[in-house]
Amino acid sequence: MVLRSVASRLSLGVLLGSAIVLVVTGGLMLSHTREQSLEQTEREAAAIADSASSRIQGHIDGVARVARVLAGQLATRRDQAAALVHDALVVNPEIVDISAAFIPRDTANVKADDAPVARRAADGRITAGSRRDDPDTYWTAPWFVHGLNCDAGCWQAPFHSSARTDMLVGYSTTIPGRSVTVQGVADATISLGWLQRVLGSLAKPAHASAFVLDASGEFLAHDWVSYIGTRGSRPLLTAVAQGHNPVRITPEEGGRVSEPVWVYFVPIKGTHWTFGLSMPEQAVMADLRQTYMVDIVLGLLALAGVSLIALLITRRLMAPLTVLADRAEDVSRGELDFELPNVRRNDEVGRLTRAFDQMRHQLAGHIDSAKRVAREQERIASELDIARQIQLALIPSPHWLASDGRIEVHAALRPASAVGGDLYTYFALGARHICIMVGDVSDKGIPAALFMARTVTLARTLATHARSPSDILAALNRELCKGNDTCMFVTLLCGVVETETGLLTLASAGHEQPVLHAGGSVTLVDVETGPALGLDPEARYPVRVLSLLGGDTLLMYTDGVSEAHTGNQRLFGTHGLLRSVSGVPEGAAPETYVERILGDVEAYVDGAPAYDDIALLALTWHDLGVEGARLDAVAHS
Repeated sequence: MVLRSVASRLSLGVLLGSAIVLVVTGGLMLSHTREQSLEQTEREAAAIADSASSRIQGHIDGVARVARVLAGQLATRRDQAAALVHDALVVNPEIVDISAAFIPRDTANVKADDAPVARRAADGRITAGSRRDDPDTYWTAPWFVHGLNCDAGCWQAPFHSSARTDMLVGYSTTIPGRSVTVQGVADATISLGWLQRVLGSLAKPAHASAFVLDASGEFLAHDWVSYIGTRGSRPLLTAVAQGHNPVRITPEEGGRVSEPVWVYFVPIKGTHWTFGLSMPEQAVMADLRQTYMVDIVLGLLALAGVSLIALLITRRLMAPLTVLADRAEDVSRGELDFELPNVRRNDEVGRLTRAFDQMRHQLAGHIDSAKRVAREQERIASELDIARQIQLALIPSPHWLASDGRIEVHAALRPASAVGGDLYTYFALGARHICIMVGDVSDKGIPAALFMARTVTLARTLATHARSPSDILAALNRELCKGNDTCMFVTLLCGVVETETGLLTLASAGHEQPVLHAGGSVTLVDVETGPALGLDPEARYPVRVLSLLGGDTLLMYTDGVSEAHTGNQRLFGTHGLLRSVSGVPEGAAPETYVERILGDVEAYVDGAPAYDDIALLALTWHDLGVEGARLDAVAHS
């Protein structure tokens, strides 16, 4: 196949890579040019918007000024209100009507001069009247109530008048009083027809349309006359409310447009109105897209020519690699005895050939080394297995039952690795006592296993000369402190049981508290502990004395049980241990306790690797014929 050769794939890669670079670069250029075009359009739109806003502002400022001046005059000349209103309307031809609406002195007997108004008809005639004759009570009308709260003046909402066909809007300001803060509202109303004329006179780009929105989102004026009096689309009103300027609006977003448009808007000062300019995106980007497509086509043609040239050159340069490929197949089959062609150049192919030949010789050496390492690993694994067997041989069998049947012991040891540092042991002390021990060495692996073996051996030797667990721990501690330069230590719980009475004496060297299942209840035995063995040769170990009754079971364990955890780092803990023991029926064999605890720990970690070694020992007193109160005392040796 054509694409099997490196040269053809390289040429194809050059073509595709260059095409991607061309498209990405062209896209970035298009994006950059598009941003520049939009920025230019935005500057033009901003200039048009500022110009239109200034013209509208100048017009409405004049109307607002008339209302404010009139309000100042009416503050002290209420009796001349009708004449002042008429004169103001005469000299301001752009105003449709002017009102001076005072708060009635007597709402039951409203007079005409309480709210004089002068109106300009469509033909220019001026007529005088009174707001008292309005269909609605003027002093409760929204425009009047709103105006009373406009100390600095404000524009009212646009409205339609029955006497005129165009839309009107009024500017209201308060009339100050002598004895009261506000005595009425001065209002000047204008027609919004001039807004439409302002929009039509703007020098806008082709396809652009201008509009003016009021505070409620309705169009006061629009180049599309059918939009006047209707509400703007949701995307437009949202952009105006949030100040996103400019904003791109599409039909899919709910805009009232047939194609994507860019809208630029400017708030008109002194009002709640907004001037906006809408420009179709297609019209703005049409020339830019055409230029971009021509450039892309020319670039692709150039890339095709470059790729053809690259194909011819790479085929010639890479021909020597065929020989190296054949030799590599020989290496994959394990055949390392072959000759490579002579290297005549110092280019990449020549260097590769020399490196390949060197690799061939080094590979043969690595294969020999790997075989030696594999043999060494097999030897270490075998030695670890032997060490584990030796370690297990140092501890007694998991199960033991006294000849008289009174004491039964069951234990388990589970190292976290091949060998570990946890231990348990039990042995007779003369004819009437049994010694039981559970311990945990401070380290793991081979060092811990060796220290554990030393501890077990010394414990069995030293215990023959003592009967109290306190004396056993003290003697064992002194021996372990000797030559302990590495400062290793072991926590150990030691107990001695009288085989005839069930009297149990306990001493602890920094170990976990044992658990007693007796009389249907499960409790932690509070044993005062001394320091771990191997650290302080002068350490002392207090004892705790218990009297076991028939069916009582004592459990001794290492922290591999209480500190077992899963990925959430929550420990199995003593609560979990007590819960597990509580689930064992009273009077059960010690083997049942051990299997139940190990099963619950394994279920809790849910298959996670063992965090620490586990040693567990259960001792049950079977002397069912003994009755009486349990002896519980503490003695200090």
